Amino acid sequence: TDEALFDYHLLFMHGRNAFRFTPAEREQLRMFLNRGGTLFANAICGSQAFTDAFRQEMAQIFPKTPLERVPPNDPVWTPSFGGFDLKTVSRRDPQPTAPGGKLQAAIRQGPPSFEGIKIDGRWVVLFSPYDLSCALEKHDSLECRGYSRDDAARIAINVVLYALLQ
Repeated sequence: TDEALFDYHLLFMHGRNAFRFTPAEREQLRMFLNRGGTLFANAICGSQAFTDAFRQEMAQIFPKTPLERVPPNDPVWTPSFGGFDLKTVSRRDPQPTAPGGKLQAAIRQGPPSFEGIKIDGRWVVLFSPYDLSCALEKHDSLECRGYSRDDAARIAINVVLYALLQ
């Protein structure tokens, strides 16, 4: 709810646990986004609790504009804003080798998997239910469902450039 929030173009949010905003926090975030700000968020290690809470909070803030899938060919994933061509990225998907056995990270290839909220043709919320944070901090964990280090960095660069140039 700090007024200094409006001094910035981009907010970054991540977490592992469920959370709830207060009514005042929801209203301040709605105003920030409606005034041109962008919220970039991800679920640490693909946390389902955080993902569920994030989706619920966005539905409270924008009840008439639900989160939607960001298309794989969206300009945010292209060099349009000075970033990278992200048609294909790598994502770790932990899989047990046997019931109750050790985990092995299956690598999935495809476009970034993001959800967003668009207002007046601009993504104001860009959310990944898969981890970017641990990858950006260079932590490796087989339990962590998320993007590779290099692709997490490329995704983050594209989102930052998009937010600054929109």
